[in-house]
Amino acid sequence: MDTYGIGVVAILLFLGVFAVFSVAATADHHSSVQKNQDVPAEVVSVEVDQRMNDDEIEYTPVVVYRYTVDGESYTSDNVHPGGFVRWYGSRSTAESMVDRYEEGSDVRRDGEPVVAYYNPSAPDEAYLYDPGWPGGWWIAVVYSLLAVVGGGYLAREGFVLWRQRQMIKNTPTENARSLSIGPSELRGTAIPADGAGFAAPFSEDECVVADYEVEQYDDSGDNSTWRTKEEDVLHIPFYVEDDTGRVLVRPHDDAVYDLDPDTWTETYVDSSDKGPEPVQRFLSNSTLSYPSDSSGKDNDRKYRQNLVEAGDEVYVFGTVRPRDTEYIPDEPTSADRLVVEKVTDNSMREPMYLISDDSPTDLVGRRKWALWRLPAGGFFVLSAIAVSVYVFGPVLGLDIPRTFDGWIDNVS
Repeated sequence: MDTYGIGVVAILLFLGVFAVFSVAATADHHSSVQKNQDVPAEVVSVEVDQRMNDDEIEYTPVVVYRYTVDGESYTSDNVHPGGFVRWYGSRSTAESMVDRYEEGSDVRRDGEPVVAYYNPSAPDEAYLYDPGWPGGWWIAVVYSLLAVVGGGYLAREGFVLWRQRQMIKNTPTENARSLSIGPSELRGTAIPADGAGFAAPFSEDECVVADYEVEQYDDSGDNSTWRTKEEDVLHIPFYVEDDTGRVLVRPHDDAVYDLDPDTWTETYVDSSDKGPEPVQRFLSNSTLSYPSDSSGKDNDRKYRQNLVEAGDEVYVFGTVRPRDTEYIPDEPTSADRLVVEKVTDNSMREPMYLISDDSPTDLVGRRKWALWRLPAGGFFVLSAIAVSVYVFGPVLGLDIPRTFDGWIDNVS
């Protein structure tokens, strides 16, 4: 299961809910400001209203005013642009707005005429004063940035996995004897190049590749969860041996290690225990120390590993290159003159470097739905662009459509 991809989608959808409300208020404000005409008005009454919101008192200015459009009289109490009420945490802020006006007068206290700004398409929609963008517009900006990054990640990962699937599916497997320079697919038995593998991180198994992670339970705060303390992939050079010979493979930190997800093993160690000898050996050579003894599950650890053991069947898709002369054995075969390794000098094209203990069929199957990330990523990138247009459109001289009128009733 693509937990990272699904996690990115879940986070962006969650943030998107808040972004929608933020965009709705901001766009409603922008469209009201852009599409209006001014008309003289007379103030009927002024007051400050209040409400309780999450145990806090909020205040809003209330100014009732009259104005006439094409001979028809209208009355409104909408002070700010948009069809929603703005609430403030400070009473003085709301009072400073109503103090501009005087009941029964068409002149403000500063001597300027009272002017209402109405919507020509709907003359009953008007406002008196524009204090600027409604609070919370920055939420939409944060969402846009995260949606571009997250959507770009999804699209890129989708393309990479789809490309991997096509290469694994369409590249024929070569045997050691028939290998040629360039990208190749190999299958065979993993044999340690130096005659012996290394000890697995958390067991006595002899392996050539070890993918491991250490998780520790954190019971602090309100969100108890397992947190990754360390993860890495260990590897040594090994041969891929088949019926025709063997070829040297030099793993690299930047290779893709797609090991069988069903072969993970786990060692659970209570915080009061040091664990079995392999775990103690690992910690003695690691920057990790033993966790402090705690009650319950707090600080308990899970030591997980997935191995390519010496003698396991292995699959390698990588670039075959000429082997260094000093490492070629006496009376070499054609395969002895070659090596599969990471291309780091841009001297050759390297479409992929992947090492697995799984079959090509399973590797292709795990990438079957890789393309779902492309439309998902595209959706979030487009949503980020749309949000940015609604928020910053007026700055760029764009007219904002009245898409979100009536969506929002209150903004704090």
